[in-house]
Amino acid sequence: MSSDDMSHAERIKAAIDFKEPDRVPMFDSMTWSVNMAGKNLGLIGQKVKNVSFPKWIHNPDIFVESQIKALDRFDHDFVHSRMSSHILAEPMGCREEEPYWDVPATINTAINRVEDWKTLKFPNMDKDGKIPTQLTAIRMLDKELHEKRGDDVFITGFVRGAFTLAEIVLGVERFMFSMIDKPDETRELIDFCNDVSIECIKAQIDAGADHIYTPDPSASAALISAKFYHDFALPAAQKQSAAIRKYKDKYAHHYHICGNTRDRWDDLAEIGASYVSLDYMISLKEAKETIGKKVAIAGNMTPAGTLLLGTPEMVEEEGKQMIRDAAVGGGYIYWAGCDLPIDCPTENVDKFFEVPKVYGKYPIEI
Repeated sequence: MSSDDMSHAERIKAAIDFKEPDRVPMFDSMTWSVNMAGKNLGLIGQKVKNVSFPKWIHNPDIFVESQIKALDRFDHDFVHSRMSSHILAEPMGCREEEPYWDVPATINTAINRVEDWKTLKFPNMDKDGKIPTQLTAIRMLDKELHEKRGDDVFITGFVRGAFTLAEIVLGVERFMFSMIDKPDETRELIDFCNDVSIECIKAQIDAGADHIYTPDPSASAALISAKFYHDFALPAAQKQSAAIRKYKDKYAHHYHICGNTRDRWDDLAEIGASYVSLDYMISLKEAKETIGKKVAIAGNMTPAGTLLLGTPEMVEEEGKQMIRDAAVGGGYIYWAGCDLPIDCPTENVDKFFEVPKVYGKYPIEI
C-alpha cells in the first residue's frame, strides 16, 4: 500500500482498533513546529530578532499558520492547538512566567492548603486566560483544514490530567504530603480540577477538536508510587477519559505520563484512553507484549539524546527499531518520548517524519 491509501483519520482509527493501516500513524511536531515556522519560513520571531517565543504562540493567526506549514511539510496525522501548558492553572490563580525562548511555566501556586480548594476559581471558558485564544486556534484549524481542504487530520486539543492540574495549583510538595495527611480533601481538589478540565475539553471539542491530549506528568513514578497512582490518579484519569469518550468518541483521548511507568501499566490499560504514550526510557517491545495487548501505545524516540543532539542517521535507526518493536498488528502510533525539543535540528525532524513513510508501511518488513 502507498501512504495515500487511507486518510489521516482512517489511519489513526485503524491503529487504535488494533488493525494494520496503510502505514504507521504519526503524532505531530507540537511546539517544535512553531520554532520551525520562524526559522525556516519567517513567520515566527527568532531569538536574534528580540521577539519572545511565548509572544508568538499566543497569537492564533501565526500559531495556526505554523501548524498548517508543519502539516504540509511532514504530512503527519495530527495537528496540535496547545497555546500554553497551563491553560487552566493560570485562570485558576497561578501566574505564568514566559521565558524568552521556551514554553511558559507557572511560578506560584493558586492555594497554599488543600482544604482551600473551594476558593479556587472555576474558569469561564469563553473569557478567562488563554482559553479563548486556544479555542480560536481550534476553530481556525477546523475551518482551514476540515472545511476548506476537506482534510480529516486530527486536530488535537489539550488539557492537563486532573491529578497534575491539582498538583500545580497546590504545589508539588504540599500536594504530595496532602495525599498522606488529608486524603479526602485531596480527592476533593482533584475532583474539582477534573470538573474544570472536562468543561474545557467540551469547549475544545465544540470548537472543532477531534482528539484531546492529557499529559499527566505528576503521576510519574518519579513522584508517586504505583499504589498512590491507583488510589488518586487513576480514578481521575478514568473520569476524564470517560467524559471524552462520551462527548466525542472512542478515538479521541491520548493519555501520557512522563518517566518510567512500568509499575503502573495495568492501571494505564484500565483508563479507557484511545491510546497511551510512553516516555523514551520504556522498552516499546516489552510494552507491546504487555500493555500493548490491551490498549494502543505511542512513542517513544529519545527527545534529547537522539532528536536534539543526535544525527539524522541516529534518528533513522531508532525510528526503525521503534517500528520493529511496536508496529506489527497495529495498535501503535509513532511519536517522540514526550515532545520534540524546540531547538531540534530541522534535518533530524525531517528524518523523524520520513521514517514511518519509508519503513512503516504495512505489512512491516524491516
